Amino acid sequence: MLRHAALGFVLGVVGAAIIVATDALNLRSLAVATPMGWLGLSIFCFLMGLTIGSLQIGFAVMLQGRDDEHDDPKGGHGARLVPIPVPVHRRRR
Repeated sequence: MLRHAALGFVLGVVGAAIIVATDALNLRSLAVATPMGWLGLSIFCFLMGLTIGSLQIGFAVMLQGRDDEHDDPKGGHGARLVPIPVPVHRRRR
């Protein structure tokens, strides 16, 4: 789980660095033009890392219970739906 979180955080920071390096949406120009631009860029990088890291943790949780050996060859997970009869009592008017 922590490995997924760390990988996601690194991917998010790298993605944020690419966005800043390519000056997408004039983000780098805006940061250079303001006196506290470095703070805004560092918060942006941190929050991108946090978001992508959270997504990776979600992927890790979703993949945790998967067991490929016991999966149904048709693509299901071996669960079978069985109907259960439920008696319904109808009142006469």
